[in-house]
Amino acid sequence: MTVVPAGGLEPNGEELRRFARRPLRGRRLQLIVDGSEPVDVPPVVGEALAEVVSILGRGRPVRVMPENVELSTGEAAAILGVTRPTVVKLMNDGVLPYTRPNSSRRVALHDVLAYKERRSRARREALDELTTDAIDMGVYDEAIQRGRKSPNDQPGSDRL
Repeated sequence: MTVVPAGGLEPNGEELRRFARRPLRGRRLQLIVDGSEPVDVPPVVGEALAEVVSILGRGRPVRVMPENVELSTGEAAAILGVTRPTVVKLMNDGVLPYTRPNSSRRVALHDVLAYKERRSRARREALDELTTDAIDMGVYDEAIQRGRKSPNDQPGSDRL
């Protein structure tokens, strides 16, 4: 199932944003349908609802699917933000496990999400290492100071 606000957040956009600002996480939620008796919403469902509402409140689409679902290479590429040939290369290189139930390749959603998390973690670690190196070399503070100056204050930026 995919939940997409039609045309973005048009007619009910403000209502959705207002709802999204309400703190749902960690709160006891109850569901009341057409005036019937309130039903307690299980915490796991409440957390999922809070996440969906938060994403929709930012005007982004949401797709809800079981984690054990298998994806096509195109679907995996969309989740990873890469091209389909890149996903095929990751499969061929053994980075993403896949099955071949017929002539097409399928990859488990949980494997795609695990790869995405590993990739994000590796990027964060690399950035932390580069930042530490820049601080150790003394260029980090210099770059911060250069960034705070206006372009006209930079050497060689004399204006006529």
